[in-house]
Amino acid sequence: MPEPHVIRLRGPWDYEPLVRVFCAADGSRREVADGLPPPGRVHLPADWGSTVGFDFRGRVRYLRRFGLPTNLDSSQRVWLVIEGVDYFGVATLNGTRLGELVGYAAVAEFDIGFLLTERNLLALEVELPAYEVGPGPQRPGRETLPGGPIGEVRLEIRS
Repeated sequence: MPEPHVIRLRGPWDYEPLVRVFCAADGSRREVADGLPPPGRVHLPADWGSTVGFDFRGRVRYLRRFGLPTNLDSSQRVWLVIEGVDYFGVATLNGTRLGELVGYAAVAEFDIGFLLTERNLLALEVELPAYEVGPGPQRPGRETLPGGPIGEVRLEIRS
């Protein structure tokens, strides 16, 4: 088997807008859960422009179910690779927090072999807040674009 063996988790993913997020000039945050766009399904990678709206600023949860990779031997490990979110995020597998994700150019890798079961649930919560003053985080080339999981999400089986 070539190294690493890649399983792309393109979809479908279920998504659900959780809150609109506003950051004030004094650093305080306000979250609003009223009048959110409806949930749905999407294939990734993709920003949320075509699903929750081009101007949506807030937090969206993405869920993807997948089975246990087959034919693993004792020398192989399963890694989750997330090639970037725009702009902040948290990855969770089967209810266990894996870590934070920051930036669309930052790749995150997590050794998940010890968490895998026959049926698995991967959750990505991605947030791009609206900023009252200033542009917010540096997003060269994406300043006016929507947020979301814009990088590939995949499993890598490594020896």
